[in-house]
Amino acid sequence: MEVGFLVHMTDPYKSDWSADIRLPLSGSKDSTLKVWNVRTQKLKQDLPGHEDEVFAVDWSPDGEKVASGGRDRVLKLWMG
Repeated sequence: MEVGFLVHMTDPYKSDWSADIRLPLSGSKDSTLKVWNVRTQKLKQDLPGHEDEVFAVDWSPDGEKVASGGRDRVLKLWMG
């Protein structure tokens, strides 16, 4: 499934959907993660914090947390 509103400063490297498929998540070379609202097609949350490219993103099964990892060799856990 492709979503046309995943906008980063550069193309996203990785994306994942929440378990209820309402919130796509994307990570990019621009060092940010973004959570989108499918219904409104607008940015729900911008998660800056990595110091380099974000290569891996994943939702927790309960949809309350997001994990991310990147070139900065940091694994982050974001709580909703």
